[in-house]
Amino acid sequence: MNTLYITDLDGTLLDNDKRVPEHAAKTLNSLIANGVKISYATARSFNSAAPLLRNVRFSCPCAVYNGVFIIDPKSGERLYGRGFSENAAGFARDFFTREKILPIVYSFINGEYKISYIESSSPAVQAYISAHEGDPRMRKARDIDELFEGEIFYFTVIREEKLPIICSTFGENEDFSINVQKDTYDNSIWHEIYDGGCSKAAAARRLKELLGAEELVCFGDNVNDIPMIEAADVGVAVENACGELKSCADFVIEVGGVADFIERHERRKREI
Repeated sequence: MNTLYITDLDGTLLDNDKRVPEHAAKTLNSLIANGVKISYATARSFNSAAPLLRNVRFSCPCAVYNGVFIIDPKSGERLYGRGFSENAAGFARDFFTREKILPIVYSFINGEYKISYIESSSPAVQAYISAHEGDPRMRKARDIDELFEGEIFYFTVIREEKLPIICSTFGENEDFSINVQKDTYDNSIWHEIYDGGCSKAAAARRLKELLGAEELVCFGDNVNDIPMIEAADVGVAVENACGELKSCADFVIEVGGVADFIERHERRKREI
């Protein structure tokens, strides 16, 4: 059986130091070299994910920004992408302006990928900006007009106190998908808002079809992984996963056990 394996990154494949452990990388590279189809789906951008995965030779297309884009991991080329419609972007702008919320805005401006922001007193936002110091994608906007320029495809808001109104506004509008979860590393609350037709699950199904796989095996740990786990033929949670995800998974494995699970699954297939 031709199987496609798709793993989440943070909290699932990556360790607490945001690395793929050497044993896991060695196992994954051996499997990939032998033709096993292995990919990843992450809320991260490709620019953010790729440096953390230098020791794994991924060759299958991968999903980033919670499935907004499918990327060739070798070239970084976008194979699929879906941003906001003009009406949806306008709706979001009106909401954020009215509620005095300053999101981080991800867009293409004159063909260049930019992450726009306005200076904020939020420590979490300041930490995000500091972590990306020197990144040519970062763009300080002078005002709301400049913040919302370009072809927008993603918003991030790191503010726990605005959770109810953000969830009700975007969660009840079919033009949007919203993911709300604690950051794996510092427990800050992230609201990630993107096109309503996008998700890790939709991207996983698209990759399964694109790669001609007969079986889909997915790994995850957090709430944004639940639809992907439910869409899989075999859903696997790591032991540190949230309870909701564990309850819908077929297997629960130890943290750092993704590569070993794939190796065992491939061995079982050969024995059948």
